[in-house]
Amino acid sequence: MIVVFDSNVWLAELGLLSGAAAAAKFFLNHSGSRLALPEVVRLEVQQNLEARLTEHIGHIQTSYRQLLTAFGTLREVVLPTPDEVREKVNELFDSVQVPKVDVPFSLTSARSSFLKAIAKVPPSDKTQEFKDGVLWADCVALLAHEPVALVTADKAFYQERSYEKGLATNLKDEVAACPHPLQLHPNLSSLLQAIRQPVALDEAQLAAAFLAAHRESVYGTLDRQGFELGHRTSVEYILFATENPEVLFLEFSMSFACNDIRGEGRTDSVLLLKGDASYIPATGAFTDIRNFGEHLKFRLPDGSEGETRNAVIYAAGFVIGHRQVSNVVRYRLGDEP
Repeated sequence: MIVVFDSNVWLAELGLLSGAAAAAKFFLNHSGSRLALPEVVRLEVQQNLEARLTEHIGHIQTSYRQLLTAFGTLREVVLPTPDEVREKVNELFDSVQVPKVDVPFSLTSARSSFLKAIAKVPPSDKTQEFKDGVLWADCVALLAHEPVALVTADKAFYQERSYEKGLATNLKDEVAACPHPLQLHPNLSSLLQAIRQPVALDEAQLAAAFLAAHRESVYGTLDRQGFELGHRTSVEYILFATENPEVLFLEFSMSFACNDIRGEGRTDSVLLLKGDASYIPATGAFTDIRNFGEHLKFRLPDGSEGETRNAVIYAAGFVIGHRQVSNVVRYRLGDEP
């Protein structure tokens, strides 16, 4: 399947850098789909996004000057230059990390759009929107090769400008003879409903990877308390889409039955473990595995409960001067409608 995002989606989802966009890009990669980028969309997004970012910078500079007037002295605020803004906007299209299909502006699509504007039919029935007509013609051309999903919030494409009524009748008639079907979605949530699918994760492999990465800490806790590790009893996890559509973030907990090797009559022994990691579905590999500590629970011979905890603390790096902040995307899979 080929997915086409209209300009309004690129802009609403921050150049496809939002959490929902991260989930969409993951499932597109996971299903082997491709992202089509019509030139008319690229040009509109470049211009509007550059203007929007420049406007944000202007607001910050104005606010900073007012604060400087009030306080007299402040640390300098370093903001992107116009050249850096332009370069970053251009990078957005090359950094989506989903297989892309570039769709150059063509005379055929332009002619098709112009004829719709003359006839005053969707998507050019109200404002004679030339770009929408070109985008539609590009989608029709792509249908000659494989199914297409068009994601647009522009009501010009919808019957009586209503999302609930679906594709406008004349557009529906136009694609009826195409060899492949077209899906129309008003937003990313609707697209995610159509493309999401279960993500396989080997719980035994996760447990083995965790124990291998933190053997000294886990087995040290058990040795000090006189227990040995038994069979795994449970694994629970939550998956999150990240800024890299090939990698998921994973939060997990697991439990193991334990055996009292001191012969002190302790029973119902359970070792609880928590952590997080990166997960690469294509290979089934777990990396950057962190251990958030071990919690050992058991029942004493007199019926009372005993426990011991070994907390593992990860401290943030110490920074002198201005701290650099990076955007981190974590979008919980399963939260999409």
